[in-house]
Amino acid sequence: MKISLLQPHIERGDIINNAKHIQALINQAEGDLLVLPEYRLTGSLTLANSPDPFVWAEKCAREKAEFKIPAGKFLMINSLVMFADGLRNCCELIPTSDHYCKLFPDETEQKAGILPGVEYKVFSLGGKRFSVLICFDLANISNIPIPKLDFLLFIFHFTPQNIVHVMEEVQAASRSLNLPILVSSLVSDYNHGHSAYVDQNLVIALGGQAGILEVNLE
Repeated sequence: MKISLLQPHIERGDIINNAKHIQALINQAEGDLLVLPEYRLTGSLTLANSPDPFVWAEKCAREKAEFKIPAGKFLMINSLVMFADGLRNCCELIPTSDHYCKLFPDETEQKAGILPGVEYKVFSLGGKRFSVLICFDLANISNIPIPKLDFLLFIFHFTPQNIVHVMEEVQAASRSLNLPILVSSLVSDYNHGHSAYVDQNLVIALGGQAGILEVNLE
């Protein structure tokens, strides 16, 4: 199974333009599973200068419906998603209806009215079993019943101040679970990515430029 970690540069809040850059990388990617970081369509959520998050969710829904995913490929995309009972930070596996919502929203999200997810999710694709952790879910991993998996996706947005600490947490989780972790992240304020393959003490990362990190898993 080949996984493509997509790392476009974005403009915070410019959802239409960001979707165009994402589509360009989708068209280039060779993977069976294409993965995007947290808040990739919008940029990271801050209460100080963000539009209404409910408006962001509506705009994201329109753009996601327009993505053209090549036959046989799947896109794991994170965005704000409106459900019947409220707004959540959610990873959706397009073109399926499978999704996983962040179990532990951070303080900014809670203040914005974003609800926690209600259940952990295991995905099955190409003969592989995998799960997703979003942002603060990693710090609360001891409260999540991680089953036997082939790999784990970590969807996140870093700040320049905590990137080293969080990557250390990822390595510790990989060692503890004896499991490869694929990191797909937005670097807040810079609006470019940080993509990495982590297998215990092994770390392979793509730099800050736009691009794609392709990973083959046997």
